[in-house]
Amino acid sequence: MLTRARTPGADGADRATARPWYERAARRPLVVRSFAFALMGALFVVGCAPTAARADNSARQTTQSVAAVIPASQLHQTGLASWYGPGFAGRLTANGEIFDPSQLTAAHKELPFNTLVRVTNQRNGRSVVVRINDRGPFRPGRIVDLSRAGAEAIDMIGSGVAQITLEVLTLPEGVVRVEADGQLRGFEVISRFHPVGTLLVLSPTEGGGAPLVVRVVSQTLPIESPADILVGYELYASVGSQARLHVN
Repeated sequence: MLTRARTPGADGADRATARPWYERAARRPLVVRSFAFALMGALFVVGCAPTAARADNSARQTTQSVAAVIPASQLHQTGLASWYGPGFAGRLTANGEIFDPSQLTAAHKELPFNTLVRVTNQRNGRSVVVRINDRGPFRPGRIVDLSRAGAEAIDMIGSGVAQITLEVLTLPEGVVRVEADGQLRGFEVISRFHPVGTLLVLSPTEGGGAPLVVRVVSQTLPIESPADILVGYELYASVGSQARLHVN
C-alpha cells in the first residue's frame, strides 16, 4: 500500500580532506575549465526542469484519472471498511503523495487515483466523501481503507471496521459537480482540486451559457459534500449543478 523510502548509500569519499572543487578547477587549463563550467550550467538547467514537468504531468494525471472509465460493478459496492493512520503519516501513498491522516483520503484496490467516493456507515447512516490516493486494503472482505479523518467522520474509530456502502461520484472528463454556498460572493469559488488563487473557467453543460472566469479562494469543502466546486448563489443560477471546467 505504502512505499518505504530508501536511504541512499554513502559514497565513501573523505569530504573533510578533499580539496574544494573550485580550487581543483582553478589548476586546470582554461579550455577544460570553460567546458566544466558550461557543463555545470547545463546540468543546473536540466536539474530545474523536472519540477515543472512533474507539476504539469500531475495536473494532467488528475484530470485523466478522475475521468477514467470505471466498470459498472465498481460504481456501488458493499462490504467492510477499515482505517489506517498510526505509523503511516508522512510516508508515500501509492500515487506518490505524502500520507496525511487528517485529510479525507482512502485506499482502494482498483478505483483510479483521485476518484471521489461517498462512504456510508450502514450502522449509523453517517457519510463522508473521500478521494482515492492509495492502494489497499489487502485483507479479504474489505473494500476500502479510510484515513483517520474519514473514519472519524463516520464514527468507526472505536470499532476499527464497519459495514459500509461505497458510491463512486466521478463524472465525465471536464465536468465537475457544483453546489451553492451562501458565504461566497461574486466570482469566488471553493475547489477540491485547485490551489487557492487559481483562475478557472466554468460554463454550463447545457443551454449554451457564457463561460465565466472564477477564482479559487479555498480548498475546504464540507466532508459530506460530493461537489468538486462550491460557488455563490448567483453563479449557481448561471452554471447549474454540473459545469464544464477549464483552467484559465
